[in-house]
Amino acid sequence: MSTAHGPVTEARARLAGLISDAMDGQLTAAEILAARGTLTELGVTSLALLRLADAVEDEHGIELDLADPAFYQESVDSLAARLVTG
Repeated sequence: MSTAHGPVTEARARLAGLISDAMDGQLTAAEILAARGTLTELGVTSLALLRLADAVEDEHGIELDLADPAFYQESVDSLAARLVTG
């Protein structure tokens, strides 16, 4: 179980910042953390997903496959969990 400062919580916060950056600030990190749903439901465009995938790869060394349809069903929570488990 994650605490308020656990790895998944920290990953969510950092990921929300990366998503906000990828979206050119259209949503703040706080708005992203408060929202529920998939990244595409949050309004993350294909270009922003590409930027996000690049940022995640640079920062975490994890390659996100944009050709995988499951990637478009990721939520902030599920993606953060993937970052923690590597």
